[in-house]
Amino acid sequence: MKVTRLTPHIGAEVTDIDLRRPVDAEARRELNAAVVENVALVVRDQDFTPEQYLAAVALFGEPMEQHFTQYALPGCPLVHEVSNRHTDKSGKRVKHGAGWHTDHTNHVRPPKYTSLYAVALPSSGGDTAVVNMRAGYEALPDSMKHRIRGLKTVNVFQGSASARYSGQSADAQVERKPEPVLQPLVRTNPENGTEALYFHPVKTENIVGMEAGESQALLADLLERAIRPEFIYRHKWRRGDMLIWDNRAAMHRAYFDYDPEEYRLLYRVLVRGELPF
Repeated sequence: MKVTRLTPHIGAEVTDIDLRRPVDAEARRELNAAVVENVALVVRDQDFTPEQYLAAVALFGEPMEQHFTQYALPGCPLVHEVSNRHTDKSGKRVKHGAGWHTDHTNHVRPPKYTSLYAVALPSSGGDTAVVNMRAGYEALPDSMKHRIRGLKTVNVFQGSASARYSGQSADAQVERKPEPVLQPLVRTNPENGTEALYFHPVKTENIVGMEAGESQALLADLLERAIRPEFIYRHKWRRGDMLIWDNRAAMHRAYFDYDPEEYRLLYRVLVRGELPF
């Protein structure tokens, strides 16, 4: 197994490993350490069935349930399809993840990792970008760090003042939490003690002690300050790529800059995380 850094601030590539085969404890430790250190990791040249993909992601932790259960694979429900052929009741194609976000912040224990695996790809476009929010937080002025330290976001499925819509179709089957979930705006990674900005603009109803509109204005300001080109890894997909990133230190987004008549299909698995702090 070979791990190669892709950019100075984010991203590494793993080659010369077949995750369908047994992986020893040392290789598993190296893989997990590479995700934490580099925030995003791509494992090249895999050839999975859904069951094999789920087992490969389980090397990084316990797979967990996802929103939008209508996209779950029959017989393998912890693996979901991310497809450009999903439609709502009206027949309109549903586009998920077009803006910067981190997954499932309305869960008490949100996923520490998200993984995607390329099954079918358009001839060009359709990249997935991951941004290092640890570096974004470190780049903030000290005055802003002081202002936001200790703040908590109130997380729901869809924030009332969010400028974006979650992409929920009218017939979506969504596991809803009975109560909003509080999350730290600055999150500590228990693996290495580093801090990062942590929020989902769509799922934030408000910041504790602030109105919803004021909260969204602060989050937009933080995004503008923290998301810099040098902190972004824009992944150009190849068949067989398995991409995994650390949600505790990252945001991600999808690009829809490809011919919608060409088929794009990824599999997705989430890895259960700890209580954020």
